[in-house]
Amino acid sequence: MTKQRYPSLTKMVLQDLVQHKWVVLLGVVVVFNALSIVYVAHLNRQLTAERDDLLSYRDTLDREWRHLVIEQNALTEHSRVERIAQQQLGMRDVTSETEVMVSW
Repeated sequence: MTKQRYPSLTKMVLQDLVQHKWVVLLGVVVVFNALSIVYVAHLNRQLTAERDDLLSYRDTLDREWRHLVIEQNALTEHSRVERIAQQQLGMRDVTSETEVMVSW
């Protein structure tokens, strides 16, 4: 019996890869495309979460601003200012007898 010699497995695999290089290239492109889709989806989810956080923060700031406007309106109310002027500063309304004209 004669011993038949087969080429090594590594050599056969390399020959098949060279022979079917377009199939291998297409496979690499498909895998790369799939990984890039996963990465872009991940980035999209991160940006959506960040946008939701920023919208929540904006709503919090808006509520705080509205409360400050209400507080400002309450503090600048004419009757309150007049009461503080009379009680704390001792101010009173000007009458024609107490009015003094200053000339230039």
